[in-house]
Amino acid sequence: MDKTRIDFKHFRLPSGIGGRETEGDARESFADILYTRGVGIRAHALAWKIYRSEGAEAYDREDLGLIRSMAERWCNPAFIDGLNKQINNQTKKE
Repeated sequence: MDKTRIDFKHFRLPSGIGGRETEGDARESFADILYTRGVGIRAHALAWKIYRSEGAEAYDREDLGLIRSMAERWCNPAFIDGLNKQINNQTKKE
């Protein structure tokens, strides 16, 4: 898998431990995490890419690694599960 597509604008995540899902726009909140807690120009560029996205965008391996590490460190478990579900569902389709 060369690139992974993630849709932060129509982001689905569990609303509770039971697994029911809600959909929301996670662009600004996740971009803020990268922008305020990330380090380096890659985090800066990635924050703006996510903030300006209009749907599913392709992310390379390095971007995906940064997205995952920031999510695992700074986001709640529901966000992490929603992110992993998008990534894992894409992997199964390939």
